[in-house]
Amino acid sequence: MGSSDQVTLQVYVKHGCETCDRARKIAQQVDAEFPNVSVEIVDMSTPEAQRDDVFAVPTYVLDDHVLSLGNPQEGELRDEITALLRVRGLV
Repeated sequence: MGSSDQVTLQVYVKHGCETCDRARKIAQQVDAEFPNVSVEIVDMSTPEAQRDDVFAVPTYVLDDHVLSLGNPQEGELRDEITALLRVRGLV
């Protein structure tokens, strides 16, 4: 699929972060529910994962825009993803 055929959700986490454990589960749910969403778990302890706009974990980045610092409400996350998929004509 080309980049316009898919939306990317990156979830930035760190090892040992209890809230990040929940973020990983949410990411798995999104991956299972939305076939047009590429879900990536990004370990912030690696130097290549550093971004100026990601300074806390967990952080959710939807198509290169910070969506949430901390775990969002699952309904809110679904609504944001669904809205972006509609704009792209993927739902």
